[in-house]
Amino acid sequence: MEQKDYPGLYRAADNASISAQNAYLRSVQFHIFTLILGAILAINPLPNTTYSLINAFVFLVALGVSIFIASKRYERGWYSARAVAESVKTATWRYMMRAEPFLDAHSVYEVNAVFRNMLRGILTSNNQIGDLLNGDDCAYEQITPEMKSTRAYDIDHRKNFYLLTRIDEQRKWYAKKSKHNKKRSLQFFILLVLLQSIAIAFVLLRISFPEWKIWPTEVFVVAAGTVTTWIQLKRFQEIATAYALTAHEIGIIRTKLDEANSDELFSDFVRDAENAFSREHTQWIAKVEK
Repeated sequence: MEQKDYPGLYRAADNASISAQNAYLRSVQFHIFTLILGAILAINPLPNTTYSLINAFVFLVALGVSIFIASKRYERGWYSARAVAESVKTATWRYMMRAEPFLDAHSVYEVNAVFRNMLRGILTSNNQIGDLLNGDDCAYEQITPEMKSTRAYDIDHRKNFYLLTRIDEQRKWYAKKSKHNKKRSLQFFILLVLLQSIAIAFVLLRISFPEWKIWPTEVFVVAAGTVTTWIQLKRFQEIATAYALTAHEIGIIRTKLDEANSDELFSDFVRDAENAFSREHTQWIAKVEK
């Protein structure tokens, strides 16, 4: 399933989430840059007026960026739009697999009506992101041709499609992301230890060489603080653990597919699988409500 095969609401929310996330992370990165630059400029032992004004300006920019981040609240748009996107994606797969609440009815139009009402409910519950859902994505179909054709498959074809395109794809995604975040957690921990060690070394060297006037200790202290902030922001280890557990849970659920040899049992299987996938979606909602 490509992005174009999902409802227009998913595409709009997904793009909005990515855009807000990028804006938030770029703002934080620029804030970190200005703080470190200001600390570097501050180590000059004999600053003149112009130099001091430049240094003050850099810290003023850092202050302005922090106020900008707090006022724009990009992270709220990021989390809210992601929650909408994941809710719509889960509903889409339930629809295509004829799972509860989109079981067979007398007419597919009845099922389509249930799906539209669910999308309307998701959108109504998250109307605070309305200003983010702009662009061409708003004009795309909410029930795409791919969704309709997949729903028309017989149960064996749907099971195989769900296994390859949803179960295995999600399992690989969670496993890959877990490995990536674990690696990044180790890298940033090593960087944090290195920066703190250098700061300690400069403090000790200052005792041995008191005649030296320039000591960049504060630069490494600030840098260590920004690394700590970035680690807390990205939550590498927490995400690595959560994604690893989800990947294992998906693997366990996968073994039950052969037992889902009727529409009702397959509906139950899809429900359990989508509940596992939506765990991340639940975390996004928890972030929004904090």
